Amino acid sequence: MIGYQLAARRRDHVTALVFAEALFPGFGFEDHTALTPENVSSGMHLCHLGFYFQPDIPETLIAGHERELIAYMIKYERSHPDTATPEAVDEYVRRYSMPGGIRAMLSIYRAMLVDAEQNRQAARKKLDIPVLALGGSGFIGDRNESQMRLVAHDATGHVFNTGHDLAEEVPDEMTDIILPFLTEQVSVRWCCSNG
Repeated sequence: MIGYQLAARRRDHVTALVFAEALFPGFGFEDHTALTPENVSSGMHLCHLGFYFQPDIPETLIAGHERELIAYMIKYERSHPDTATPEAVDEYVRRYSMPGGIRAMLSIYRAMLVDAEQNRQAARKKLDIPVLALGGSGFIGDRNESQMRLVAHDATGHVFNTGHDLAEEVPDEMTDIILPFLTEQVSVRWCCSNG
């Protein structure tokens, strides 16, 4: 989401965008916060957002339970929970247990209403750069591509057989998709700038 704002605000500096496994505020994210049978049955009911938006209460209740939060997220957001190594889990817990760690995570969610408005404003002029939208079949899936088509003229997508944590669940497969996309963009830019 930050990459999109950078591309929209600094169009002269960004030549391609990879948008991976995120519901886009202002373009579908809010639809999944509602308690509906469809959201619940599809696994896309973002029920935790109402909790995350409350000031100080989540920080108080999560403090000392960071490991349980991480374990829950891995179990229910990944298609391949075994890809979370004990070392990675320990590092997540260490970082989130630091002063301000959980507050920093929650701040990302708490900014979603502002993000949504900024995204809608930026999307008034679609991106002219190529966008590669990546999703996991067990979570956001092809919604990433459909979201990016709303804000970019040239959006293509790829869906991995995975959950929400693409980079940790299928790092090699991601590399196999992202590198050729970026290499092509560098080649096109080089050819165009060198005649």
